[in-house]
Amino acid sequence: MTPQIEMYLVIVLLSYITTSVLSSDPSEVFITVDEKYFKTNSVINIKSGQTLSIDCASSVIGSDSVNYKWYLSKRPYTQQVNQREEASSSKVFTVSANSTHTGYYMCLIRSEEGYAVFTPVLHVVVEYFDIETVSAKTTIEPNEKVAVLKCSQINANPAPIVTWKKDGVDVRNINLDSNVMHVTGKVVDKQYNIEENDLVILNYQDNYAGTYTCDVEATGSFFKGRTATAKSYSVKTAASFSLMNDNSSQILFIDNGGKPKVGDAITLRCGACGYPTPSYEWYDTADKKLQTSDVYEVLETSMIVKSIKATDDTAEYKCAALTANSKSVQSIRLTLSDTVPKFNKTIENSQYNIPGATVILDFGLEVRGEIHIMWNGQGLDKFILNDDSTAMANRGVLDHVNDNNVLTISNIQKNASGVFQCIVYNEAGMVSAYKTVIIRESQPAQVAHTTVSTTDITVKGNDIHSVRGANFTMQCTGSGNPTPSDISIDVPDSTSAIASSLVKVNKYLFREGKYIGNLLIDKVTEQYAGVYKCCTHNFIKGMKETACVNISLAVEEKVSVTQHSEDTDYTLVIGTQVYGTTGYPLSASCKATGLPRPTISIKRNNDCGTVSTITKSNDIEIIQVDYANDTVCNTDSFQCCGNNTIQGTLYTDCYDWITISFVDQEKPNDVKIENTGNLASDDSSLVSLMETLMLNCSAKSFPESEFTWEYRNSESTSNTFQKLESVSFQTSVTKSKGFTYSMLSTIGTAGDLLKGTNYEFQCTAKNVFGQTSVIKSIQITSSAANQVSANVYLGVGIVLFIAALVAVFVMYIFFIISSGKKKRSDLGIMSCLVCKCCEPKQPVERPVPHYDYKLLSLEKMATNSFHVPLYSHPRLVPVETSESLSRAPVYRELEQMTIQTNSMNKYEQLF
Repeated sequence: MTPQIEMYLVIVLLSYITTSVLSSDPSEVFITVDEKYFKTNSVINIKSGQTLSIDCASSVIGSDSVNYKWYLSKRPYTQQVNQREEASSSKVFTVSANSTHTGYYMCLIRSEEGYAVFTPVLHVVVEYFDIETVSAKTTIEPNEKVAVLKCSQINANPAPIVTWKKDGVDVRNINLDSNVMHVTGKVVDKQYNIEENDLVILNYQDNYAGTYTCDVEATGSFFKGRTATAKSYSVKTAASFSLMNDNSSQILFIDNGGKPKVGDAITLRCGACGYPTPSYEWYDTADKKLQTSDVYEVLETSMIVKSIKATDDTAEYKCAALTANSKSVQSIRLTLSDTVPKFNKTIENSQYNIPGATVILDFGLEVRGEIHIMWNGQGLDKFILNDDSTAMANRGVLDHVNDNNVLTISNIQKNASGVFQCIVYNEAGMVSAYKTVIIRESQPAQVAHTTVSTTDITVKGNDIHSVRGANFTMQCTGSGNPTPSDISIDVPDSTSAIASSLVKVNKYLFREGKYIGNLLIDKVTEQYAGVYKCCTHNFIKGMKETACVNISLAVEEKVSVTQHSEDTDYTLVIGTQVYGTTGYPLSASCKATGLPRPTISIKRNNDCGTVSTITKSNDIEIIQVDYANDTVCNTDSFQCCGNNTIQGTLYTDCYDWITISFVDQEKPNDVKIENTGNLASDDSSLVSLMETLMLNCSAKSFPESEFTWEYRNSESTSNTFQKLESVSFQTSVTKSKGFTYSMLSTIGTAGDLLKGTNYEFQCTAKNVFGQTSVIKSIQITSSAANQVSANVYLGVGIVLFIAALVAVFVMYIFFIISSGKKKRSDLGIMSCLVCKCCEPKQPVERPVPHYDYKLLSLEKMATNSFHVPLYSHPRLVPVETSESLSRAPVYRELEQMTIQTNSMNKYEQLF
């Protein structure tokens, strides 16, 4: 079998394995209980004696032959003891619930191929509540150092709440000093046979006598709220003699308050016996005696930490019980509530190695609290939690599994290839991770060019063609067994000087035993063209195996032709026009840019001038036409075209025709400065303090002019012009054939920069034939703008007033005419204006011509001007028989309209 076929089969096998692993997602593996699905870690409470059927199910295992194994873990796993027990090997597990069945259940589903996955964890809580109650009272005589009162035997799950009462009242609400204590937490002295939930009575006093009862309250979901009186005691009055003649103190129990969360308050307790009654002191983790403060509240037998911090986990406080001659001290360690386990290492999905190698699987772990750790894998289910070295059925040797969930297998063999799963869980949650281990024969390192083509990059084998300016990534991949440990890419010698600043190489271990190397170049240029070398290596039996591949990079760009003529003292370039000065030489040129370097050609209308080709670099070629003067060639035009070939394809580009002409030389003349400010229309010398000073200097010349601006304060004793400061003024230049314009403006308002009133600005236009200067006087004023505005407002007001009078007069006349008043006496006070102080003349009767009414054609109406009375038929108009329609009479001026009928559309829109 050839190495290529063997590699192909391994990849196919790996693909199958990886698919099986990835498809066996825990969300697709679940437990069913009475038709309820549990796809995540869950808690279920059942009553003792209840029959429970648990079904191990999966929607992803596709093998015809599937094995199932149920495991029960009663306590958190430790390195020394295997806590996992095999509970059943059937798919459906039936539990007749009793006290021994409480714990964490997990099902292992395994296909005949050996691939397996664990289900989520089902925490089964079997509830029961059984307490021996005693009706008869027991009398305690004060004849011992410590009297211990016990509840009856309590057999309950979850743990119940125990309350001690004296004469029916909770002892915590009775002031019995520190000599009557309910034992909680951990018993540290076994001398008096004290257990949790006992009540101890020390140093009897008269007020201790009475009847004591122990009440027990269930906390489960089935028995919640049930209370039973377990036992009753009658305590006699203590004798008045010393019970502890040695003046000693002895701590009996300590209580760390359980597992608080961050931010909770927690009460630490400490109970001691002694005579006389001991006093108590509390110390922090630095052995500093504690007092009541914002952080702590110190009582007698207890101390409250008001707010737990994350750093308090495993912190140790100390309780000291003191008498005159004795001091007993116990440490109390805090334990915070569990956190959800979290893997803190990122490892590759697959690991490749050779037979006989040592495989280490380590996911790392962050967790607080007790945890369960389970490993599942090829042949591991029988011993995965054992700490002893064990043979893996001729697959290898399991060396170690510890609380850091590190699995080490030495001398691993090919038939141990498969999927290994690590599961870590506690009461807070569960995490799991997969690792595929492939064991195959050794394979020397190999490397391949794996760059992928994009819109800017074309890859052909080991050759890369990249356009200039692209963000380019070169990639090569190393493979082998064991997986190569490194990969490198060497740049060509020609780029070594810039490689450190522009070329970036990153590398990372990839799946399927591959090592990837990437070389990144920002904005590819022709400097990076060349041969790159990519190498990788691995070690087989101590020998280094190296493989390399050469990758050729070509940087390419399609040809582009542009105008290359430039302005000189005697030449002006505007777009495609090149102007020369009469009597002086002129040069015009085109530039072709591309990779590979293009060739350039020219088409001409005339043969005057000398043509030359110039090579600037490996990507630029220039063609230039030189004209000695205008007598050789007064006018000419030419066109440049360039072409280059990229990967067998010819690309061509042409620039527009360039026109050559000569213009008579001329020094700057007709130089003038124009004030373009808001006040210039009123006075060309005025500029307001509140506006921007804007002056435009123009000059007629050829070649074009260069401008220099200067200014001076007319009121200053110095008569010298100063150059403009760039921070206060800005200029812009516009050029055209024979003319140049320069705009000067202040940066900000004139008042911000010019503190005086009268200034002179000088503009000097200069070219190779001479220069001309002109001066403009400017007055900076604060009242000009207001004055002009007032004049404008006054003028506008007068115009509006006159217009109003005229409107009133016209309306009056219209009223007179419309009312039929014709005599002077009828006009009242307006008679003189209307009749010019005289009687009106008799009206002259004009003969009314005879009109015939006829129907006009649409065509005629569309080509004539006529008047149409509004009351007339839309197509019936008066028509003179002998004269033009334009002489039609006006019937009533306000009831007519003139229609210019220039098209059918207008006519149709009207009617």
